[in-house]
Amino acid sequence: MYQVMLISNPMAGSVSPRHKEVIVNALRADFKLEVADTEGRNHATELARDAVDRGFDAVLAFGGDGTINEAAQGVIGSDTALGTLPGGTANVLARSIGIPRDPIDATAYIAHRLRSGQTQRINVGRVNERYFIFSCGMGLDAEVVKRVESDPEGKARKRDWLYVKKLLRAGVLDYSRRKPQITFTPILSPPAPGEPIRVVSTVCCNARPFTYLKNLPVDVCPLAQLDKGLDFLSLDRIPLWTFPGLAWGMLKSRKHIDRKHATYLHDTSGGILEADVPLPVQADGDYLGEVTRAEITLVPHALDLLV
Repeated sequence: MYQVMLISNPMAGSVSPRHKEVIVNALRADFKLEVADTEGRNHATELARDAVDRGFDAVLAFGGDGTINEAAQGVIGSDTALGTLPGGTANVLARSIGIPRDPIDATAYIAHRLRSGQTQRINVGRVNERYFIFSCGMGLDAEVVKRVESDPEGKARKRDWLYVKKLLRAGVLDYSRRKPQITFTPILSPPAPGEPIRVVSTVCCNARPFTYLKNLPVDVCPLAQLDKGLDFLSLDRIPLWTFPGLAWGMLKSRKHIDRKHATYLHDTSGGILEADVPLPVQADGDYLGEVTRAEITLVPHALDLLV
């Protein structure tokens, strides 16, 4: 019988005792199950790493993208599979790989994949010492994540619209006036340094979409794929007049990557971001703090994902 660890974040936006009870009962019918609740930041990593050390077949993370990212830190590089049960506000990874949005339906879906051994060995990225599955960034996107995380009540109440509000405030009041403060040196495939460029903000994607606005995928890096290298979208300026075109491109046309002030790189081995002053960095929508250097690298075939 498969050994499964269920890691639940009771503080996540859509995690409820009723959902958890149904999920636990369903999983216990088919698997040798152990259940643990997270008690703080990075606790999911400790729990997942313990499951790997004890030879568990799978770790299932019930929470938002931050919980899934934390659990991934503990299983990347091992043979223990990672499954995602959507319990957050955006649930970007779960939605992008086709997992049902209802956590109970998602449990049935993941349990079937686990019983039949349906996993995909995927590439991941790493920014400094932190792994990411779908995205990381330095600059405007990380500033938005920082501001959203500083308003947990608003995040729980307004969800998607809080991100839009914080993006507009950060973009209009700060980044639209900002000159380049980051030197971005791409590492092309095969690994070799590219020409450095000066930018205001850079997003790196390992998959698409970057996030969702309600039901609309926000495709910052529309060519990114889990089985390819890393894609980068860098902006050397973000004047106010570019906002409508960038928004339309990310939501509909996918042509923002060809616009003035944008540099798009596809299928790379990574890149190095060196900032003149400490700037915010995010990974999978989790704020990592402010740094002056972010080294982003591709880690091939690093994670067994239940898909």
